[in-house]
Amino acid sequence: MAKKHEPSLLVELKSSKRLKRLLIVMHVLALGSSISNALPIEVKLALSTGICLHLWFSIKRLTSKPYIIKHTEEFGWEISDGNDFESIQILNSTVTTVFAIFLHFNKNAHKQSLLILNDALTEDDYRRLIVRLKTSDKK
Repeated sequence: MAKKHEPSLLVELKSSKRLKRLLIVMHVLALGSSISNALPIEVKLALSTGICLHLWFSIKRLTSKPYIIKHTEEFGWEISDGNDFESIQILNSTVTTVFAIFLHFNKNAHKQSLLILNDALTEDDYRRLIVRLKTSDKK
């Protein structure tokens, strides 16, 4: 019996609005606790400035770095962050849920991770990515 060929998968991750909101809420909580503690005012101002700068850089990084994930039978899993595609190996520690994918992979012998919330892709692309992650061999 002939082996079925799977069509290639190509998904581009958009910026997740829910992840931005979560980052903002976490930074607002950190800002509130840095203001309401008993430290000197100079330390409070430094902490507040650091938290606001971190939030700004985090939001900027989220919106400026779209990832593209590709899977083909010939080349396996590949990822691009705006440059050329690089081959990756998906690790068994990757977690897939209805709301998010915690993608763990090796890229150039370095372990990396990527959080993919379901609103970063279309509903169909998100479902296809989950199915491909579960059915493909992790190499």
